[in-house]
Amino acid sequence: MKHALWFSLVGWLVLGCHHDKEAEGPMERAGKHVDHAAEKTGQALEKAAHKTGEAFEKAGKKLKGNDAPPPAPSPKPAE
Repeated sequence: MKHALWFSLVGWLVLGCHHDKEAEGPMERAGKHVDHAAEKTGQALEKAAHKTGEAFEKAGKKLKGNDAPPPAPSPKPAE
């Protein structure tokens, strides 16, 4: 009876520890970390590009001046 209880307890512990997630190897875990890092890097680059674009627009407005007239339309060629 003691052995049956012992084996039953060990069996439940093994099943309880293993069922919560699929078994992953070290390469899969490393790949997930690389994917996560690449995603974060991409988001940071997009944010930086957006801020850089805004800075260029702001600098361009300062160079033109706030009261600068819009650019003149190009003349049409005579027909």
